Amino acid sequence: MFAAYISLGKPALVIINAVLLVYWLIRFKYWVWIPMVALAANYEYIGSMYQFYNPEKDSNGNGLKVLTYNVHVFGGEITGFSAKEFAGIIEEKGVDVACFQEYRGNGDFTDKDLYNTYSRQFPYSFISHSMVIYSRYPIKQSQIVEFPNTGNGAIWADIEVNGKTVRIINVHMQTTSFDRMRGKAAQARDAHNIEAEKEIYLNYTDNLESNILRRAEQSKVIASLVNETEVPVILCGDFNDTPGTYTYETLKGDLKDGFRTAGSGYAATYRGMRNLFRIDYIFHSPSIKGIDYEVMPYEMSDHNPVFMEVSL
Repeated sequence: MFAAYISLGKPALVIINAVLLVYWLIRFKYWVWIPMVALAANYEYIGSMYQFYNPEKDSNGNGLKVLTYNVHVFGGEITGFSAKEFAGIIEEKGVDVACFQEYRGNGDFTDKDLYNTYSRQFPYSFISHSMVIYSRYPIKQSQIVEFPNTGNGAIWADIEVNGKTVRIINVHMQTTSFDRMRGKAAQARDAHNIEAEKEIYLNYTDNLESNILRRAEQSKVIASLVNETEVPVILCGDFNDTPGTYTYETLKGDLKDGFRTAGSGYAATYRGMRNLFRIDYIFHSPSIKGIDYEVMPYEMSDHNPVFMEVSL
């Protein structure tokens, strides 16, 4: 748990050490070696969050374009406007495979309406666990991956792309429950119930640790699935954990982090907490070449969509 908490605090630690590095460089103090060592020790984490690297665009538009997005019930919007608007965005982007988490209809805009919206551009789909894999290419086989004692889970589908088979795995790991906790705490604060607010924070600490341990076990299940798969893999979804954590490293295994292979700029995907955290990913087999990677700013959910183009 100590390592898990350190990982959650890394954004702040990196920022503090970067400021200290500049401060002591300006003042020509020998203390500058402390933030230098700290930043060097976190080189892998920093590279997983920010890169200057500008990938070479050599696909000529023929690569496989994959998107993952925790749509958060499409922002809870009940008329279907948000779902339809985003469908238009990914159509313009030319997305071939779309993986959604927290996918379901709301209010007057039902699950059937949602399916009708996206099936116009994606003739193949596999839906389960409030998750979906939409595809422009045929799905040869698909399966649900159960996570015990939780509403979270994973699904996978083998799709055939120009005679090649690739397995798409869409995961939604155990939630952090952060937004729910923050909402309850705000209600207690508005009611001037300080004791209730303190109790909410204390209970959340216990839930946080329990959820971290659950994600660790869930990541082993997915890693085993990846290792047993004989075709190239694209693993994506809402991992609910940051780079450098046990969950991230276990899921990554021998796969490549798409941002590291084809991304540039800042990679944070969670819109809360001042955009400090990256918890949504696209990983791929070493045999797959990353061409382009982008975190798309879009205000429908508490997450941002992640887009990647690859060459099989």
